[in-house]
Parts: sequence; C-alpha cells; structure tokens
Amino acid sequence: MVFTGKFYIGYSDISKDSTLTNTSILKLFENVASMHSRVANDDINQSEGRWFLTGYHVKITKRPVYGETVTINTWSRDMKGVQACREFEVYNEKGELCLTGLSNWIRINAKTLRLERISPELYEAYGSEPDHTNFNYSWIEKLKESETPDFDKEFHIERNFIDANNHMNNVYYLDLVTNILPEEVYQAGELNEFLIMYKSAIKYDETVNCSFAAEDDGYRITIKSQDKSDLKAVIKLVK
Repeated sequence: MVFTGKFYIGYSDISKDSTLTNTSILKLFENVASMHSRVANDDINQSEGRWFLTGYHVKITKRPVYGETVTINTWSRDMKGVQACREFEVYNEKGELCLTGLSNWIRINAKTLRLERISPELYEAYGSEPDHTNFNYSWIEKLKESETPDFDKEFHIERNFIDANNHMNNVYYLDLVTNILPEEVYQAGELNEFLIMYKSAIKYDETVNCSFAAEDDGYRITIKSQDKSDLKAVIKLVK
C-alpha cells in the first residue's frame, strides 16, 4: 500500500538558495510516515508499539523550492521480526521525481521498552510492497566511524532537540552535522546524498562529542558520548 501526502515548502524549510534543506527532508519523511501509521491504526495514540529509526539513505536529484507543494509517496518495503524497511519518493509540482529515501526501523513496546515482533495483522495493515523500490537493497549496511578524524567538537543537548519519546529527534542529527562542518564545506552547500546510522539514543542534557573526517568521496561525522565510550550515530555525506 502506497500512502500519499502533500506538503507546502515554507520559509522555515529552505536554505539561503530557497531550496529544501536536508533537515527539512527528514521532517517531511517523519510526518508522512506518521500519517501512514495513523491510517494503519498504529500511531502513538492508537498503539503501544513505537518505530525507532536505525538508518537512512537519501538521494536527491532536484531539490524542491520555496512555495512549491510537493507530493510524497511512502510505503512499507519489507517487515521481518522486529525490523521494517520503508521507502519515500518526493515529486514537485511538475510531476518530476526529486528525491528518494530508504529507511530502516525497529519496533519497541512503549510500556516494556522491549523489542516487539511485528504481528501478521500489523504486516497486513501496512501492506508491504517488497518489489516496489528505488534502491537495490532493503537493509542499510552499518557505517563505520572514521579511524583518523580531522577534528572533533562537543555539543550540549538542549530541550528543543527532544521529541515525544524523550530522545533527540532523528532530524536534529543533521543539525549537529551542520554545526561541525568547516566553513568552506558549509558554504559550498548541502550535498545531494547522505546516509545516517542511528546507534544509541541521545537524551536531554547530554554532552556529545562529534568528530569530522574528510574522505575522498565525501565527509564522515561520528557522534559519541562525551567520553567517547558510546557510539550514538555515524553520518556519511556523499560527494
């Protein structure tokens, strides 16, 4: 089952060149996925089950611009055990496919905080379409942290980063990335492909350590606990 939503690209969604930012792309994905869950009677007001992201792979061919209304298609690609794969497509007003996204999730019971197997009823409600895809794989490979980062920087997590699950919302990981980029990299504009591996939740009042590494094919940012003992996430920006 493909779920479709329409969204207006407003001022808060764009960069200095009036195009949709990577952070705003993830906000759109989060909202349309939540809308799909509501139709499946599985959103946060209807179920004790919660979907937690473990990874994203996003490819952008043409960025939507300020003032456009985009159409987003999303669907369950696959579900097995406690894992799920979801895809996204974003079309502009001309009907052009602007970007695609692949996401991986795990299911956790909100009361017990334990992993929860996906039931046959839930599988049927989402109507998975395993052959409908823009990617040649379902499950994103684990990203490795850089062994030779160029530098690192600490960030303190304030309340505005925290969502309804009392964790730092997945979209704000890209905000940390923006704030660690060297000035020349930031001024060059956002890259049109990125991957994120979410490993461990970041909570309010934590201080995290972010490291930056320039690589031949892009940039790698690793987020860890302040003492660097707990890996939080790895983000790869692809040139």
